[in-house]
Amino acid sequence: MRPRLRDRRHLAPGVAAFAAATLVALLGLYARADSPEQATGLVKLRLLGINDLHGHVEPPAEGLGGAAWLAAGLDRATIPGRTIKVHAGDLVGASPLASAYFHDEPSIEVANEIGFDVATLGNHEFDEGVGELRRLLDGSPGFAGARFPYTSANVTDADGNLLLRPYEIVERAGVRIGFIGVTTPTATRYLLPRYSGGLRFGDMSDAVNRQVPELRRRGVEAIVVLAHSGAPTQVGDGARASGQVVDEVRQMSDAVDVVVAGHSHTELNLRIPNQSGGGHKLVVESLSYGTAFDQVDMTLDRATGDVIAKRAVIPRTLHSGLAPDARVERLLSGYRERLRPLADRVVGQAAGPLSAATGLGGIAAEAQRAFAKADVALVDAGSFRARIDAGPITYAELFATQAYDHPLVRMELSGRELRGVLDDGLYTAGARDLDPDRAYSVVANVLLTDAGPYPVLRRAARRGRELGSQVEALAAYVETLAGPIRPTRAEPVQPVSTPSYVCLIPA
Repeated sequence: MRPRLRDRRHLAPGVAAFAAATLVALLGLYARADSPEQATGLVKLRLLGINDLHGHVEPPAEGLGGAAWLAAGLDRATIPGRTIKVHAGDLVGASPLASAYFHDEPSIEVANEIGFDVATLGNHEFDEGVGELRRLLDGSPGFAGARFPYTSANVTDADGNLLLRPYEIVERAGVRIGFIGVTTPTATRYLLPRYSGGLRFGDMSDAVNRQVPELRRRGVEAIVVLAHSGAPTQVGDGARASGQVVDEVRQMSDAVDVVVAGHSHTELNLRIPNQSGGGHKLVVESLSYGTAFDQVDMTLDRATGDVIAKRAVIPRTLHSGLAPDARVERLLSGYRERLRPLADRVVGQAAGPLSAATGLGGIAAEAQRAFAKADVALVDAGSFRARIDAGPITYAELFATQAYDHPLVRMELSGRELRGVLDDGLYTAGARDLDPDRAYSVVANVLLTDAGPYPVLRRAARRGRELGSQVEALAAYVETLAGPIRPTRAEPVQPVSTPSYVCLIPA
């Protein structure tokens, strides 16, 4: 620490000269340390991003992920004064019990601790409607809400009014970067009509291209898009790449430099050529559930504000050699203790790993049929979010498999109507030897009845009644089973209403 001087006038000339020389030397060292940027007029910034956390504040796999390790990994990758942290949607929604039980407040509080600078909306931010979205962002009594801005350039109400600001500008080291947020137009496919009604999800590239001139009018030349839209795993030269976000990026203005993607839970690190044929856009996506993150290094021209170079890596959030962030761990430990009696309750035993296709789909169907006292149960593979490991099955594990936890609907259909639905591939119970002219009581979750591809279910559900929930039914049924549940060999059933995304765990 520099000594505190009460009166410089009392310094002897020799001492004063020495102090001045020391100060000049220190300034010279600082200037030399920064000399490449000073000499060339360039500045280097780092972008750290995630997507699709889905409330996985606890590790989704042994030695991988978890909010405390994610925070520590992001901190370790941070360059002080030169880093911007972002997320590309689905921070919440379809969450495990650790976040869902507390209405996803732990996920928002973790994000506050991590210190994100800007974010965009995924489809799951709308899972419980705009009112709940506003509460998560703005807060409620006893809950502060998000302490960082969300952007959305393509989500409007029925009158065409944007729900949020279309972009944010973040400044680091004297240069400014514009961030535009967009959400996949297919978002309503994953939402209950009661919550998506009145919302419009416009074309993503059109929305971005409308905002680019506004940012440039404000003197911003470095532009990043936060796009909750994805593609199959692809790395490297993106000239032949495919997928929704790739198609949209190709139609975006050449002024866009980087796109942080999401939604598909895949790994992307692509260079998509610009329309003009000169330069490219960098597209990144970091799997899901906090198991990895985007690390994008950009070099900008300080005079023009342009990005002149960029590259990315996708580090995994491995626990080995990484201590969990103490602040985040302290936050989560309080929630953990409150939840422990419910989360750790053992409801059954598994003789081996269980997934929807190896027995859990049929068990869920039987559970819903018993719970609703129905003749037939229909379960879509897209309602499953996780598998169960061998050994004791806790309530938290069971909840993770059915994290949507939608209500069930009991309704009536004829055997003839049911046959038309069954041909499309669902997990079922009680659906054999149907009499086409007989009426059957049928149970299914509301996502299948209200947002699925079956008009006959939508019509029947309007005359039916809602009761209980998927998790409630499954837990009650599993507790009645004698002995461990044994996995079965079964052909996988393709989801028909929602994609059954899973976390891609790297080897």
